[in-house]
Amino acid sequence: MDLQGSQKESVKLWTTLVENDVKLKQDAIETLSDERNQGSPNPQNDDVHSIRDKFCLALNILGCFLYMMNYYIVHSSSVQFVNSLGLSDAMSGLIIGAMPWAAMFSSFVFSFWSNTCYRAPLLTSGAFLTAGNVLYASAYRSQSFGMALMGRFLTGLGGPKSLNRRYIADTTPLSKRTGVNAFFGVATAMGSALGPAIAIALDEADFEFQVPIYGNVIFNGMTGPGYVMGMFWLLYTSILAISFAEPDRVGLDEQRAKELAKVNLDDGGNGDIETSPHSASDTSKLETKYHNENFDDEVRINEHEKCLGKAHHVRANITSAVQICMFLLFSKMFTVESVISAAPMITKNRYGWSVRKIGALGTIVGCLTIPISMFIGYISRYREDRLIMLGLMSIAAFGMGFLIDITDFVETPTETYNEGKILAVGPWRYTLGYSLVVCSVQAFDGVAGSVLSKVIPTFLASGTLNSGLLATTVGTVRFL
Repeated sequence: MDLQGSQKESVKLWTTLVENDVKLKQDAIETLSDERNQGSPNPQNDDVHSIRDKFCLALNILGCFLYMMNYYIVHSSSVQFVNSLGLSDAMSGLIIGAMPWAAMFSSFVFSFWSNTCYRAPLLTSGAFLTAGNVLYASAYRSQSFGMALMGRFLTGLGGPKSLNRRYIADTTPLSKRTGVNAFFGVATAMGSALGPAIAIALDEADFEFQVPIYGNVIFNGMTGPGYVMGMFWLLYTSILAISFAEPDRVGLDEQRAKELAKVNLDDGGNGDIETSPHSASDTSKLETKYHNENFDDEVRINEHEKCLGKAHHVRANITSAVQICMFLLFSKMFTVESVISAAPMITKNRYGWSVRKIGALGTIVGCLTIPISMFIGYISRYREDRLIMLGLMSIAAFGMGFLIDITDFVETPTETYNEGKILAVGPWRYTLGYSLVVCSVQAFDGVAGSVLSKVIPTFLASGTLNSGLLATTVGTVRFL
């Protein structure tokens, strides 16, 4: 009888302690929410808590805008640039591809660095981007393809997109994250549009001047993109150094708190209570554990830190939802880069387009993407993310159908395209298909990135393998 009574008392104690722990976690979440609302200068805005936070978030989105503009500004003139160095058109692919390859390597460093701070890696990124653009422009004066390639590689090493993605995931609440990522998509689209537009304007320039220490500056349609972007990045980095402050990672804290609450609710409500007898020492350990309100959080954080080096633990946290998001981001990157990277060569060889026409196409499509991304951000408040992604993928698949020229498989090869054939892909059909694919896929990027940041476990989100790194890495794998 004494043994049975001891068992019942132990079970009762265990149940009571679990219920108290669940209540404690719920109270902690409510208290944290109240403190945030009280400490915010604008309680109606739960995205950011002060003008400083808004400005820092804007700086990160601006960094993405400048990076995308930097990436696409050389697309229109890349073929002419390598031709001026005495190389074939195909070598332009190396000029374009060097930047994302370098970004993949640096993203691991920036991701690890951003575990503790954002300011230092962002400043380092700006320094690399400034130096890389100037080096790329200087390659024309030296007639060195290696210098041009190194300049683009340095520009890629400074790529801040993984930092920008993680900043949004860490500092914005879950309920508003899709909307903020939609603005991230708008910045991407604006950069994609303004890059070719500036390339068109710079194509008219052709002059030289002297700069102390640096020497002779040759400014034309091929070197102008490097010099202009170098100036932009120097200005951006200076503003960043003066005004940027480390943010409060309220988005990550919210996600962690919800995970802990869910785990404790599941543990408290599963009904599977151990019925084996507990010794006095076991009961004492239980009491010590559940009466210390900070113990559980500290244990979880310590366990996360200890498991960073365990590959099996990382694999266990890459859930099926994370894998699906990574595959969708890879498909998005592979599709859009295949279409955009091939556009200069296809339009030049098939339709005889000039740099101005190629740049105009990129500008128009980029401008169309802006309202589409804004619309996606608006409807994300009323529709599920998966439905939005399904619709955008369907539009992209429909656009790809316009780009497939089946007459190339049955007609005699020509120097241009099979003009006069009904099923041939002419300039207007190519423009329509190109626009549908690029606009829908670019808008898809913000939604997919938002979903990844929501489904990724906090074990990964708070460490090096966060959503920003994963999205950047799968985006680079498209070049393999």
